[in-house]
Amino acid sequence: MLHSYLGLHWYTSRKAQFGPVISADGRISTEQVHLHESVRGVRPIMSRPPSPMLSVPEKKTAAAELFRDRHFFGAASFSEIRDARAVVAVPNPQAQPPASRRALLLRYHRLLFSARDDPCAFDETLSFAWHDAFRPHLKHAAASLRFEKAALVFNVGAAASRIAAAVSRATEEGVRAACGEFQRAAGAFRAVGEMMEEEEATTVDMSSQASAMLERLMLAQAQECCFERALAAGRSPPVCSKVARQAALYYEEAYAALVAPPLQNHFERSWVSHVQLKAALFNAEACYRYSIELHGKTEIGEEISRLQVGIKALVDAKRTARGAPGPLYDYAFRLEQDMNKSMETAKEENYRVYLFRIPAAESLASLPAASLVRSASLSEILDPKTESSTQSP
Repeated sequence: MLHSYLGLHWYTSRKAQFGPVISADGRISTEQVHLHESVRGVRPIMSRPPSPMLSVPEKKTAAAELFRDRHFFGAASFSEIRDARAVVAVPNPQAQPPASRRALLLRYHRLLFSARDDPCAFDETLSFAWHDAFRPHLKHAAASLRFEKAALVFNVGAAASRIAAAVSRATEEGVRAACGEFQRAAGAFRAVGEMMEEEEATTVDMSSQASAMLERLMLAQAQECCFERALAAGRSPPVCSKVARQAALYYEEAYAALVAPPLQNHFERSWVSHVQLKAALFNAEACYRYSIELHGKTEIGEEISRLQVGIKALVDAKRTARGAPGPLYDYAFRLEQDMNKSMETAKEENYRVYLFRIPAAESLASLPAASLVRSASLSEILDPKTESSTQSP
């Protein structure tokens, strides 16, 4: 009894001395963070450095003899179409700046659209051959304009993902730009899946499963940008938790597709590990941010349980995810450290003051999520303004 009284006296006296550190909206008072650390031993909640993002490689294509089709050959813009496709069919498209590359792809798509209707019947032996973006030794050829257009849209999405991944997200403008490009990429991959529905066969990278997975992955990375913006803007812990949870859901969907047929073993192990670790990271971030709100409400039992769930997700993912980029493991290590310190503090306060029961992980309700992103429409992706604005001099 005396022990409980002393613990309560210590807590109330400290609270009176320093005042509430977490305000009503869940934000930490910057004036009192230092004092808060000295009392509770918890680090201030800060934005984390941007983590690496995945970009999609372009599909490569073989030369196409457009003169074999009378509609192409008879078109007023035949020479432009022929030259535009020759530029698209370079041996190493990844060597070109992605913005310039996208402009070239969009120009060829526009010329192609104006020359022939889709679907169409080709003369003689004209066909288009494209290699799998992730397994270049695999290719598919088809006498189908729809297939040609879908491959172009795939590469437009790949270019958008390269632009987004290369943007510095150290500033608000950079995060916003990357978020927009990832949403364009998501829309492009969704469009590829829709365009290929009537095709009899194709490479795995353009299958409905791959298109859906890539769309989810791009949305996950766009949502991650929103999480970075929320942290930088000092949004409340509940808001940050919802944004992080949705990022985790998108990553989980992408990971589930990657480890199931027909995508299983088609992508490099580093890709699978990257997505797996990102899913765990954002589940842990959601738990961590939510636990801050719980602490402010003195719901210490659930706070401890949420932190335990998040830490376990990180530990399990680090043990099984091999080959992900080093900065992701660094991110996981720092986040796990912060969560462990918060949990130690919460356990100490619970032991000395509250004596709340810690609920089992299975009894916890799912954390709320909020999606702030969407897949861009095909008209947005193929907007001529994008072509002109990204064309390099």
